Amino acid sequence: MRNYWIDALSPLVFRSGKPFGAQSDTHDIAFPLPSAAAGLVRTCVMRQNGWHDLSNEQSAQLNRIAAHGLFLARQRADGETVLLLPKPADALYLRHPDTQETLLVRLSPRAADADCGSDLPAGLLPVRMSAEHEHLNGKPQSGAKYWCAEDFAKWQNGAALSFDTVKQNGANDLPTETRTHTAVDAQSGAAKDAQLFQTTAYDFSPAAKKRQEGGGWQPHRYGFVIRTEQDLAEGLVCFGGEGRLSRLHALAQDAGAAFAAPSDAAGVRLTLLTPAIFKNGWLPGWLDEKTLCGTFPHTDVRVKLRAAALERWQPVSGWDLHRHQPKAMRKAVPAGSVYWLECETGGAAALADAAGKALSDHPQDRLDGFGIAALAAWTPPQAA
Repeated sequence: MRNYWIDALSPLVFRSGKPFGAQSDTHDIAFPLPSAAAGLVRTCVMRQNGWHDLSNEQSAQLNRIAAHGLFLARQRADGETVLLLPKPADALYLRHPDTQETLLVRLSPRAADADCGSDLPAGLLPVRMSAEHEHLNGKPQSGAKYWCAEDFAKWQNGAALSFDTVKQNGANDLPTETRTHTAVDAQSGAAKDAQLFQTTAYDFSPAAKKRQEGGGWQPHRYGFVIRTEQDLAEGLVCFGGEGRLSRLHALAQDAGAAFAAPSDAAGVRLTLLTPAIFKNGWLPGWLDEKTLCGTFPHTDVRVKLRAAALERWQPVSGWDLHRHQPKAMRKAVPAGSVYWLECETGGAAALADAAGKALSDHPQDRLDGFGIAALAAWTPPQAA
């Protein structure tokens, strides 16, 4: 796949869908959906082909173009680009009651006591802390929302990481900018009295480098990476709302190292890197609702769901440029959610063809990049 870097020349507007108000904050901005990447790729192809008023055939041809992203990335002054992936839901930031140190605790499926009162579907295991950390009490702490690809890969392979390491190498609050706007009278072109509103946008522009705690400026800047088979022309593009300009660059390096095939094991841990859309809500449609068994997408391997750690559902909508109408709102499983699956035929290594591919139910959602997942080997617990 080809890799492209989106270099934002102006703050990027991605609305959360909340109505405009007089005041705006970081809750009014949403991380761009995979469909934004797919839309940008297809718009570039449309312009390269000289298409304007799309026919139904041209629209169908564009919809068949696959795009993977968007992935947050950080680019150093030397041009090296590092992917920043969403924090996996099986990682918990927890403060130690004695030392007050924030720990990075791994969650995993473990059988519960028979009288624990669990109402999980038959066959599903609860996701718990290890016995080593079960004595820790308190609420989860805030921390890095995005992990660098290297730390993410280590976590996938079972390595121990510290909270400080993940915080230093990752990212939490992305740079934003809030602008105040006024409504304009269409006839006079003058501002309307008492009709002010604000918008908040991601500010990844060259002037947005933050000052470091120790002095000086950070030696990197943020942007987005898109992966696609299409050969796109480099240059200026409109990305996000308000027609803000960005520059599209082809990356010489491959950003796909995070999607390496899993080693062999009796099970697999699936971590979503982009939101996924399933017809049964949190449960993939390729799994039977009663038995929790099914065939893993892009393979012929039979798997059984053993556990899941999910974040709160995410609304997905948008605007249909071809039909000139809003798209229906759907609920997506957010990026970072984790599914533990036991292989009933074959093993985790047999899922190599599915590594880095979209796993949503509908073919169009897969082409739009919903449900890109990282796969890691996992050993299911022995039955009691």
